[in-house]
Amino acid sequence: MSTLSRRELALQILSKTGMQVSNYSPPAVRLLWRMGIDCPPPHFARFWPVFFISGVYFGVMLGLFMWLATLYRPLFLLSSVPFGAAIAGCCFGFFMASYYAIGRRKYQLPRWEEIGVTSGN
Repeated sequence: MSTLSRRELALQILSKTGMQVSNYSPPAVRLLWRMGIDCPPPHFARFWPVFFISGVYFGVMLGLFMWLATLYRPLFLLSSVPFGAAIAGCCFGFFMASYYAIGRRKYQLPRWEEIGVTSGN
């Protein structure tokens, strides 16, 4: 089964759960799909990739914001910006990965590899 048809089947499964579209198909993931990057919807992704991707994204964006804020008005020590951004990124990544893992269990969703293979999906 191709990744595109597997993704469409996964989105159909998720739409039947009653979740909002923005929850199971967030804008960042839709942007990746439009750019041609094949990735599963977050509820079907494994814990560690979600942790890593969301943590790095959040940490980098927060680090840039903190760096720009420090240039304008020194609120933080410039040397503490990378450490603070890394800690915040790890926390955010952990909470997002946990959120999607809990949703996967709550709605009893199949694993990504099982979509389209088992009968009944």
